[in-house]
Amino acid sequence: MNRAGLAPGAVVADRFVIERQIGSGGMGTVYAAKQLGLERSVAIKVIAPEDAAKPMARRRFEREARVAAALRHPNAVEIYDFGTHEDTMYLAMELLNGLSLRSLVDLDLPPLSPRRACQIAADIASVLASAASIGLIHRDLKPENIILDRTEDGERTVVVDFGLAYILQSEESGRLTRAGEGLGTPDYLSPEQARGVNLSPACDIYSLGCMLYEMLTSKPPFDGKQAVVLSQHLFVAPVSIRGRAPEIQIPSALDELVLSMLAKSPSERPSSQAVFETLRVLDPNAPQRKGEPTGDRLHGRPARMVSAPPVEVDGVTMDGDAWFGSDIKIAVCGAVEAELALGLAANGIQAVEIGAEPEDIPLGFLAVFAPGAPAAQVAALADTGLPVVSDADPGDIDRLADMLRAGASEVVVRPCPPEEIARKVWRAVRKG
Repeated sequence: MNRAGLAPGAVVADRFVIERQIGSGGMGTVYAAKQLGLERSVAIKVIAPEDAAKPMARRRFEREARVAAALRHPNAVEIYDFGTHEDTMYLAMELLNGLSLRSLVDLDLPPLSPRRACQIAADIASVLASAASIGLIHRDLKPENIILDRTEDGERTVVVDFGLAYILQSEESGRLTRAGEGLGTPDYLSPEQARGVNLSPACDIYSLGCMLYEMLTSKPPFDGKQAVVLSQHLFVAPVSIRGRAPEIQIPSALDELVLSMLAKSPSERPSSQAVFETLRVLDPNAPQRKGEPTGDRLHGRPARMVSAPPVEVDGVTMDGDAWFGSDIKIAVCGAVEAELALGLAANGIQAVEIGAEPEDIPLGFLAVFAPGAPAAQVAALADTGLPVVSDADPGDIDRLADMLRAGASEVVVRPCPPEEIARKVWRAVRKG
């Protein structure tokens, strides 16, 4: 096969006749073809010869074939065949007849109806539940990877492209996925993917939550430049759907489900099976029950991730949690300016200047603020068992990631106003 690809009429593996090219991507080109003998329409994915010559690319392509074949579900692509052809490799699968979800969901398009959005999301959640049962994580869920296949019975939601998929408990597959292959698409990236830590099926739930949010509002939960979006996935609580688009009539249960899917901690997200079951029984057109909270106010953990300007009430912290009963002391690595000291004191925190070494921290202190500290220093401070708060410039996702990997509990975006430092310190202390 040459660089120009396969021409119409070319025969792959003596049984697939190429009809036309229908797409291309990082791992190859996809053609519509006819399977001889069965006269069945199929899609053939072929990797370029120069990639097929690379052992890593061949292994990744083989892995994709194994992954896709292992997942048998009505809303997943069916795999027919896999093998080599001349100097390349191919994967034969069912040919879908429809549009991607991206063609229906975008900034310049109206939102989907709540009922249709829930039906599509339920189908995706069902696939994810089956994938999770065999230890499979997609890792790159996005509207482009969801096809709305037109069938005789109507519309069928199909999840495609497991090229970034990760198989749990498979050492070989894990290495392939981690070796700089890519981490998914920023608009739908889970916080743990942004950090580069171990993944679980919960990362797909986060991505599905982003897609469901976008289906209902025409906008992803976070937008902006890539570095800004990544930092928001890490540190910013999404605005509720009813808060962002109050004109959209959805029941509070649906809004709360989406927010739970977008929880920063994987352990706080519902399972794919729970999401599927909730969406199947949820009526998006149900009237709001009397006494339900309204407006855009967030409650619980989502409200505490990043909130509005602080509100001070006797006996509680600025974001609504009870104080420990008295002011707390924190160690600050560096000078404590008057503005910082007063701002922290107003929020129940006494800041004490210390040296840069862990042994400089006196007993009785509950946290450390280490502005400008390198990763090694943050790691040493975190080894004391105290929560560490550091800082980073806006959009500096590399430092954000370095701080988190070093053990920082929270990271404040510079410039660091005292009330925001106080907010992060209280969160770090509460998390322990």
